[in-house]
Amino acid sequence: MKWGLATRLGSVLALVSLLVAGMTGLYAYQVARDLLVQAAKDELMTATQVIGRRVTDIRLDASRDLQMLSAHPASLALLQGPGSKLSASAEQLATLFTLLMTANPAYFQMRLISVSDFGLERVRVDRDGDQLLRIEGDDLQEKSHYPYVSDTLALPAGSTYLSRIVINHEGGAHAGLGQPTAQLAAPVVNALGQALGVIVINIDLKGAFSRLAADLPHEFQLYLANQQGDFLIHPDSSKTFGFDAGQRFLMQDEFPATQALIQGRDAQVMLEASSGSHADRPLVGAFTANKVKVASSEGSVFLGLAQPRSSVLNRSHALGLSILQIAGGLGLAGFALALLLARWVTRPLNTMSKAVAGFSTAQLIVGLPVSRQDEIGQLARSFDEMQQQIHQQFAELQANRRELEHLARHDVLTGLPNRRLFMERLDNALDRAKRAQTPLAVMFIDMDHFKAINDTWGHDAGDAALEWVAQQLLANTRKSDTVARLGGDEFVVLLESPMQPEQIDSIAQKLIDSMREPWFFDGHLCSIGLSMGISLFPANGDTADALLSAADTAMYRVKSGSRNNFGFAPEG
Repeated sequence: MKWGLATRLGSVLALVSLLVAGMTGLYAYQVARDLLVQAAKDELMTATQVIGRRVTDIRLDASRDLQMLSAHPASLALLQGPGSKLSASAEQLATLFTLLMTANPAYFQMRLISVSDFGLERVRVDRDGDQLLRIEGDDLQEKSHYPYVSDTLALPAGSTYLSRIVINHEGGAHAGLGQPTAQLAAPVVNALGQALGVIVINIDLKGAFSRLAADLPHEFQLYLANQQGDFLIHPDSSKTFGFDAGQRFLMQDEFPATQALIQGRDAQVMLEASSGSHADRPLVGAFTANKVKVASSEGSVFLGLAQPRSSVLNRSHALGLSILQIAGGLGLAGFALALLLARWVTRPLNTMSKAVAGFSTAQLIVGLPVSRQDEIGQLARSFDEMQQQIHQQFAELQANRRELEHLARHDVLTGLPNRRLFMERLDNALDRAKRAQTPLAVMFIDMDHFKAINDTWGHDAGDAALEWVAQQLLANTRKSDTVARLGGDEFVVLLESPMQPEQIDSIAQKLIDSMREPWFFDGHLCSIGLSMGISLFPANGDTADALLSAADTAMYRVKSGSRNNFGFAPEG
């Protein structure tokens, strides 16, 4: 049997078309897999950065608690020697410790430690299961030999100290005994600048990170390492705190790419781990270096998230099956069509091959013959559908990333900027004010009797009150001003280029008067007042922290006086 030219040409073209379709499908499949892996790395990096910011927020919250307690009159009274009010001061401080630990489940222990009597604990509250215990009498211990006491005493007033992250072996620590912990401490300094003692908060490291990881997808794995690379958090708990048992389980050994973080050459690393302990189940991961910005025995900590590579590539299986079906259909159709119209078949195939070769996430495949009503048109429409699916997946990933960024910079309840975004705007405003030699003002606002609203009508009423106050503050300030929620019932307003102090008086009074509008919750008329402290640039400082601290201090003076009023920070 002799093969005619049409048969031979058709057979050759059929084989060529099958080869082209197969290679095109393989290329598109490989590109899709690579893009999915890269997208997963980007998503992991974004999630890692968000968790890092939340860890910073936990440290900032604890630092604010420490600064408040170290400056509290009860702390100074207990450390300045005998007196008739020592017992009342101890009770007052113990009550504050209890309230703060109730509000912060990550706190294992809070203590006031004296510099005298070999570092004797003066007030101490421990967490024991679901209970809080006040430790008194002979159960109070001497702690002067611990670095978190001696190192903190050497710091100036207003400083925060962070200890090494270790397993807590201090006797009688109740719930914190044998648990991963870090101590945050601040010195208590008298008017002469003498350190009389320290306030110490023990942080529940494991519990804090468990709560942070609760919102992550279940296949995400969380890692934390100290500045030497020792694992502090690992999916395999037997590899954590190995140095506590005389062993070393190092991040850079398990993930060699993280050596760049340890050596300080990079601030973030995205990697794929497919050797060693991960040979059977490769991982895709993202790790970041987080500098410790307070006095600490830890210069840096390293945070990472990983997920199985297989869970990323599972998304490409359906796409691979579609490509395989398309390639098979093209081979069969090409043979029949090539017998009659070989040249008509080869031309669009070459066009499609070139178009697919230029495919990327930033550029769509163009020039596909999707209007043809034959197998080539079907193939073109399938490729078009494939690229639409890939771009849709990337659009969803980008939307998720933008949402994560928004959540990291805004308060979830009120939608206002959070502390991080406010501090960025305040820093930018200060730069402009310094260049233009113009003033600005910071208003630190605290709601009066907010706890009474929660206690009387529940937390839903408290959330509604916070939203109402946020709306009133926005409605009574300029669009150019920044209204933010720092946390709890604390708000702050940045006024750029205010005129004269009396005009700031008018704005402050307007905000306080706005609270007099009737506000109802569940049919009940609720009363809300504001205590406000105001600091001015440059009179009260030329940094964001200085202005915020001055306004905070002024607010506390108002709150300790008449409440529902405002006051300016004194020049200094």
